[in-house]
Amino acid sequence: MVDSTRPEKGVSPFSRRTLLKVAGAAAGGTALAGTRRFTARAAADAGRVAVLGGGVAGLSAAHELAERGFAVTVYERKAFGGKAKSMYVPGTGTDGRRDLPGEHGHRGYFGFYRHLPDTLGRIPFPGNTNGVLGNLETLADVSLARAGRLPDWVLEDPVHTPGQINLDSLRQMLIGTIAHAVFIPPWEAAYVVDRILVYLTSCDERRYGQWEHVSWWNYLGAPSRSIDYQRVFGGSAQIIQALKAHVASARTAGQGIESILFSGYLQLPGSSGPLNRVMNAPTNEAWIDPWIRYLESIGVEFRMPAEVVGLDLDGDRIGGARVRGPRGIESVRADWFVLAVPLERATPLLTDSELSSRDPQFEKLTQLQTSWSNGIQFYLNRKPAVLRGHVAHIDSPWKLVSLPQGQIWKENFGQTWGSGREQDCLSVVISDWVEEPGVLYGKPASRCAPQQIADDAWAQMKMHLNDSGTDILTDDMIESYFIDPAAQDLGTDEPYNDERYFLNTVGSWDLRPSARTAIPNLFLAADYVQTPKNIDFTSMEAANEAARHAINALLDAAGSREPHAALFDGYRPPELEPFKAVDRARYLAGQPNLLDIG
Repeated sequence: MVDSTRPEKGVSPFSRRTLLKVAGAAAGGTALAGTRRFTARAAADAGRVAVLGGGVAGLSAAHELAERGFAVTVYERKAFGGKAKSMYVPGTGTDGRRDLPGEHGHRGYFGFYRHLPDTLGRIPFPGNTNGVLGNLETLADVSLARAGRLPDWVLEDPVHTPGQINLDSLRQMLIGTIAHAVFIPPWEAAYVVDRILVYLTSCDERRYGQWEHVSWWNYLGAPSRSIDYQRVFGGSAQIIQALKAHVASARTAGQGIESILFSGYLQLPGSSGPLNRVMNAPTNEAWIDPWIRYLESIGVEFRMPAEVVGLDLDGDRIGGARVRGPRGIESVRADWFVLAVPLERATPLLTDSELSSRDPQFEKLTQLQTSWSNGIQFYLNRKPAVLRGHVAHIDSPWKLVSLPQGQIWKENFGQTWGSGREQDCLSVVISDWVEEPGVLYGKPASRCAPQQIADDAWAQMKMHLNDSGTDILTDDMIESYFIDPAAQDLGTDEPYNDERYFLNTVGSWDLRPSARTAIPNLFLAADYVQTPKNIDFTSMEAANEAARHAINALLDAAGSREPHAALFDGYRPPELEPFKAVDRARYLAGQPNLLDIG
């Protein structure tokens, strides 16, 4: 396992945790049209399911199963919601205000997400006819900010809604937009647009057979292009998609560009909503806590802390899961098991010699990689002017993207959280923790002490936002900061990340398992699982889709008459299908894409 985790040093897994039994239904919640009603059918008829892991994938699996009458218990090591959870800074709330909210990093709910919005719309929320989905706020824009007085590229929503796609008009529109917005020579703008069009017209066979095995960096021809070209079109993949351009496959990165283009920039049919949305409150308050309340109201049980440490075979099936809780290690018995823990925790469980001999998929997990992508929140005593949405800091060595959350949340920040001095929360994701040195201390983020991380991240943002003569960010704005506690032992020789991201790399699709395993009562649900319907890069959307594949496989194995969980295809413009048909013939004949000039 590349970059696998290690135990926390000197900390009992239960020293600060207690069992959680979430009480109550979604008080005042609105029954949603089309939501399946839970019925009290005998649990034995449907079966008992142990969902091992309570992140987005695990809770999505529990949701689908409980609505189909299964008796479900979710076992979670640390916190429900996984990397989507909110975390609160202890002792910071005074005079009736809540503690300051922190996040693993701000998150977006993009227009090309299809599966997650379907789930959000089925979670009741008081006052919302469309449930938690109604808590999403559309952001005004996304800014690709440059340092050193270079022009910023602001993507407003929507930009263009064509009646029909035409390659020539699409080429001219993209060239015009890029040449106007990005500081690169016109021939480089034309080249990157041609690479985009090659991908858009590539058949599935070429995407998986050729582009999956070429890095995005090389696909773009980045090694021989200008530094601005490399940063905008290479570095942005890491900022926006949590990919590393040098190692990410062109298929995965191209898929992201395609999705943003169709569902955001062009606002074509098939979008679940505007390009860029965020929750109107801390994630737990707007989504995770209402979700837990709803799931419990339909019969789901929750156990925490409960860390799965082993899976035991009984013949050809899983007979039990060993779970470490407050009373030590206990055996969990169930008819069906859904393993919904992240890659670095699933790998040692599934590569156990007895298990791996049953399914060749499991050994491949050791070749998959993980990475760091954690957040820091700056609590400010005034709201930064100008900032309206996500800002991708293109020239930042740590690949930063920021969002002024307090301006978006429906409750007044200063009156609701903290001491009253804090008026906004600037949430920042650091996408490169381990490779590039910062601008102040000459060290990667993981090698910096917490204060150094805050200083350097702030300096990198100022380079992008204060370069036009107006100081949008000033040092006296900062009241305090909060770094995701999953990033541990910072500034030492052995920094450690307790919540890592699955990293899509060249050729990794063939290494990723399907949700169905060769063990008939074991199913996998996490964002490292193959998700062929929509997008497959690390995201809440991929986690939700993976859970649906796991549930459908379980329903089949159980012989259930319940309907499958809905699956949604990413949008495929019909105007491009003839080009893909031509490309399929060319690919099978060993010829390049018709538009590929190299």
